[in-house]
Amino acid sequence: MKNNNTIFYLLTFLVIFLYSCEYEKDIVYIKELTPPKDSVELDIELSHVLPNNTIYIYEYTKLTYTIDSKGKDILDFKISIDANAEIHENSIYLYPLADNSVRKLTFDIQLKTHTGSMADILGYEKYVGRYEYNIKFVKLGENFKTNLRGSKSEEGYLQLNWDTPVFDNAELVKYELIYTDDITKQQVKHIITDPKQTSFVDENYTWGYKTYELHTYYKNKDVDYESLKFDYFRPEYYGFKDEPRFNYEFLDNEWMNVSWGDTGYKCKYLIVESDGTKTECDQNQRKVKMQRFRFPFDYGRFKLYILPLNMPYEDYEKAVSFDCDLNGYHTGKDYGIPHAWNISKNEYYNLYNGDLRVFSISNFIKKKELFLREMSGADLINISVSAKTSQVAIYKWTLPMPISTSELFIYENNNFANPFRIENITRQATPLFLCDNYTLFYCDLFWLSITDYERLCIVLDSRTGSEIFRQKLQNRDSQITVSADGKYLCDLYRTHLIIYEIQGDKAVQIYSHTNTDYRYLVCQFSHINSKELILGGDPETIIFDVESLTTKSSVKGKFLQQDPVTGNIACMDEDYNNNHLLNLYDKTLTNKITKIPFNYFMGNSHTLFNSLLMSEGCDVDLSL
Repeated sequence: MKNNNTIFYLLTFLVIFLYSCEYEKDIVYIKELTPPKDSVELDIELSHVLPNNTIYIYEYTKLTYTIDSKGKDILDFKISIDANAEIHENSIYLYPLADNSVRKLTFDIQLKTHTGSMADILGYEKYVGRYEYNIKFVKLGENFKTNLRGSKSEEGYLQLNWDTPVFDNAELVKYELIYTDDITKQQVKHIITDPKQTSFVDENYTWGYKTYELHTYYKNKDVDYESLKFDYFRPEYYGFKDEPRFNYEFLDNEWMNVSWGDTGYKCKYLIVESDGTKTECDQNQRKVKMQRFRFPFDYGRFKLYILPLNMPYEDYEKAVSFDCDLNGYHTGKDYGIPHAWNISKNEYYNLYNGDLRVFSISNFIKKKELFLREMSGADLINISVSAKTSQVAIYKWTLPMPISTSELFIYENNNFANPFRIENITRQATPLFLCDNYTLFYCDLFWLSITDYERLCIVLDSRTGSEIFRQKLQNRDSQITVSADGKYLCDLYRTHLIIYEIQGDKAVQIYSHTNTDYRYLVCQFSHINSKELILGGDPETIIFDVESLTTKSSVKGKFLQQDPVTGNIACMDEDYNNNHLLNLYDKTLTNKITKIPFNYFMGNSHTLFNSLLMSEGCDVDLSL
């Protein structure tokens, strides 16, 4: 306790002593301290943007900066940002993120206070500051969908619909709907500025391939940037499918109903046939009765036009259209055009590229095929058959080098082996007529001088090949026909007709006539009656009786074919140039059985056989 009191008295004395002392200031060794300020002046120039403001980045960008410390030394300096950046002296390079995110760009700076204190000298006294800038990485392009699509309006027109675009950082400027108008055939552009409008009705669209373009324009909310996005729509229509566009209902041999499906949109129709006939139809009338296709082919039979309701029918050529998708009677069946036949054996014969093909008359099925020889384009081959004797005559003119050859063979009883060959036949040995009385008729040319020749009909014995007689014809361009029984020969040249009766080894003229009204085009003996001669001219067809030498019957119209099996006769209609009809008459030419549209100038081998009208892969049954 005593020691403690002693210490207290000593400290009190020292304090009183020091307080009573005086000192002089020496300006050399004594410096007055200035306390640091609460704030300090500092300027940062960052691409003309003030701190706490926003910088918008949407592409690779260079920012430049300078720091004005107002004379104070910078102890430390650091720039940082949570983004992909390159920081260099006095510059910052920023890469775009395109995500509309806002990131902080910070400047952390330390400055000397310059107060002169020991802390200042030792670097412990300093100004510490942070400057911040908002960096927004702007997304310019917008990922949105408008889903342009089609539907049907309440009125039945094509209605286009689309979704309102959902933007991340943009606003709608306008829509542009672009397409080609179906009436004017000009491109049209509809500008839509109402953001609430998300549909459009095209009253002029009816059917077919077409593209609608929707252009959506938008602008960014942060920067002066405007862009657009495209959307497309193509209406579906039934023409894209594999099914036929038309349905054909064949009412008879002359008429058919043609119908088609609904296009799906409000419209009207026009059928234009190849002869110019026009049929107007409303949307609910999609069936038209018209003439059937013309046998065998009828390309461009009709065309369907699909018109908008407000398009006049007179302007139909501007409308959407397409042709019929059927062009005739093509079946692809190879029946073989009959070149000769044997009714008693139910067979007919077809010569094809050097082959002899045998078919059944009743069902048109091929029974057998025999090779004759290789054929070239210059070769000629002909055939004739006798149903009574079953002989078959085949003539071949071939062109082997260096000279051509002509051959005529007689086959007995349909046995196509070991034929009898007839010598001294020339190239002009055509046509052939093998008759039931074992006679063979053919024509040939014989030179009278170096510039003149005559045409003769040669008559042979088909069993021996010996010549019976020759008959001079009217002209080298004469046509001949011989009755199946071999009793009558007809010589026709233009308007003049001569009929001979065969009497043994000579031909006796029994009839001669010159037609002053028209020129004969066809003469042939009836396939089912050897006493009837069929004469054909452009205005009429005649059945002439060679026994009574009188006309039995006639009809107006050009002769085409006689069916060897049924005897029915096909003739062009008297008004064929306008109605394009082929009439089928019975064997007496007095009753019209049916009629069918016919194209006389299409196909080069029309054949009527056992009620089947045939022409190179096309056929139609006229018995139905």
